[in-house]
Amino acid sequence: METLIPVAVVGLVLLAAVIQRLVGLGFGMVMAPFLVVLIGAHEGVMLVNFLSIFAPMLVLPRIWGDIEWRKVLWVGVPALAIMPLAAWVSVNSPSGPLYVVVAALVIIGLITSMLLSRITFEADGPTTRLIAGVGAGAGTVIAGVGGPAMTIYAVVARWPVMAMIATLQPIWIFLSMGSFGIKWAFDDGALPGLPIWAWAGSVAAIIAGIFIGEWLQRRIDEALVRRLVLILAFIGSIMALITGLRLILG
Repeated sequence: METLIPVAVVGLVLLAAVIQRLVGLGFGMVMAPFLVVLIGAHEGVMLVNFLSIFAPMLVLPRIWGDIEWRKVLWVGVPALAIMPLAAWVSVNSPSGPLYVVVAALVIIGLITSMLLSRITFEADGPTTRLIAGVGAGAGTVIAGVGGPAMTIYAVVARWPVMAMIATLQPIWIFLSMGSFGIKWAFDDGALPGLPIWAWAGSVAAIIAGIFIGEWLQRRIDEALVRRLVLILAFIGSIMALITGLRLILG
């Protein structure tokens, strides 16, 4: 593997970790579209699932008191339940359609959340949380992106920001561990062949990103950060969409 690709992976991990700490989500949304282009659909999603376990673990002790555990259960249980089916689809699908799925999930989720943000009604409850869990679980397994489903839920439920950031961290841990474990059982050895220094660099980048994100959180307007997430996710999704269409069309 060329040196440029592992360096790019570490850089993406750092950026994603910073955004994760700032707004509570975005790790997979930032990384997945770019990684499926850099290292392939199956390996890219597996790497996102693997690394997504560690970022929220580092954040968790700092926001423990704000976690809404009832919502963690309402979202986490249906998310884990849908994962075996989603993993089977992912492992048995060719790369081209998976690239398109990654792009479509992110683009549709982002556009929908932006539209819903202009609506004043509030929809929260068991049904809404269950649907969000299914969407997040399937999205995490198939494309490494559970964020769009949770973003839509956060918007329609008018979820307070601090409670959202805190509650999402254990959800990401459960989803990432479940997705990685289930997909590994279906297709072991799907992690990319990164050099050792890239794995160590990725862990270091997550740690550095958490601290940088905390420092920035006190100095940068949250709306600016959310716009940055949207821009990066749209760019990455377009890249993945073009790549997938090229593979499908030959």
